[in-house]
Amino acid sequence: MHRIAATLSLFLTFVVILPAVAEEPAFHVMIANDDGVDAPGIEALITILAKDPTYRITVIAPLTQQSAKSHALVIHGEVAVRHHEKIVGCTTFSVDATPASTVRLGLGSLLIDDPPDLVLSGINKGENVGRVSWYSGTVGGAREAVLFGTPAIALSLQLDWEAPDPDWENAAKWAKVVVDSVRLNALPEGVYLNVNIPRVPSKARGVRMARMGLEPDQLNEYKKVREENGVSYYKAAWYPPADFVEGTDNMALNGQWVTVAPLGLDATHYQAFAEIAVLKCLGEYELSSSN
Repeated sequence: MHRIAATLSLFLTFVVILPAVAEEPAFHVMIANDDGVDAPGIEALITILAKDPTYRITVIAPLTQQSAKSHALVIHGEVAVRHHEKIVGCTTFSVDATPASTVRLGLGSLLIDDPPDLVLSGINKGENVGRVSWYSGTVGGAREAVLFGTPAIALSLQLDWEAPDPDWENAAKWAKVVVDSVRLNALPEGVYLNVNIPRVPSKARGVRMARMGLEPDQLNEYKKVREENGVSYYKAAWYPPADFVEGTDNMALNGQWVTVAPLGLDATHYQAFAEIAVLKCLGEYELSSSN
């Protein structure tokens, strides 16, 4: 973890401006999301990257809204893929599937002969920090890319849900700061970034690394809303944590920092090997053939 933090701190120290180098091929980026191919966040991200001629973009995104699908995969039935109207002049496909399935199909089929250098998932409408990261389809899409062997970044914009017009343009500018840095400084193997941008991007204080927060949500449950003909109907209800822990993405984001949390594929809790007594007692236990 210390090596990862040191590596990421190095490339996030400076805002990198990339020179156009004619001799080098354009950096190929695949863009997905979980809000659907026509969402404003994905268009803003494509627009800012398309202005830079050193990037080449292919959009492969879910056909419809897929929030909170986490890492769900479509494994039964067929998945419909359509050529979609180009977004900001970039080749675009819509996939009638979850974000993780969309990324898997893109990398394993549509772009198998033209693999991207980096996968971006977002910009999501709403933050994905702390425990919410486990549920996020945006984060799930990035995780699937890394499982496939391709570096990835999940991007989300914190929202004031009563604000009618989020600042997607400035959010995309902050996103490009991180993307430019990752382009020049490769991520460690098995690591992907979960990036969250404050609700007023133009007033963000800068970029800060943080760990994923585990602060409990104030509310995360299903509430019964009605009953009809013997059937009860429930609706999801969620409200973010009230208190934040120093060093977490929750704390940094609410302190107006663009928050970068390095997440990994290995979810093993290594301390448990020494700390869980029952496992220590089991040791090298094997079932006896006489039992």
